[in-house]
Amino acid sequence: MKPMSCEHESGVIRALHSGEWSGELRRHAAECPDCSQALHLAEALGEAARRAELHCHQPDAHWILQRSRVMAREIAVRRVTRLLAAMRALAAVYVAAAALWLLRGYTALPYREVASSMHGTSAGFALMGAMAAAVCVAAGLWPILRDRSEVG
Repeated sequence: MKPMSCEHESGVIRALHSGEWSGELRRHAAECPDCSQALHLAEALGEAARRAELHCHQPDAHWILQRSRVMAREIAVRRVTRLLAAMRALAAVYVAAAALWLLRGYTALPYREVASSMHGTSAGFALMGAMAAAVCVAAGLWPILRDRSEVG
């Protein structure tokens, strides 16, 4: 940017914006090449700004609010979907481990021994397995419940 070469150049620009021209300043702007060039440039920039403002349409505030709500809902759905996929994978691992435990423990026993062994120490293992499943479900649901309490 070049420095102003005329001391009246800033006054000419100010007069253009405010609309308050003195006769002396108007004559000076017509005679001085620097002020004349600054005046034409300022008018051209002002006209370009007015044209750009006419073509710029701001979106409706209601649309912006609705769009932000939709996006928040989509983010929440993605988060819960990932969490449920992880819980499904953990449930598959838990079922496989329980099936292996049952098969390992009861494959060699005849049917009557299986039925009678369910009443003894196996009941303690089954209770422990059920408690482990309940802890896993609670741990999986914790992020969902925590997010819901923060929103409300």
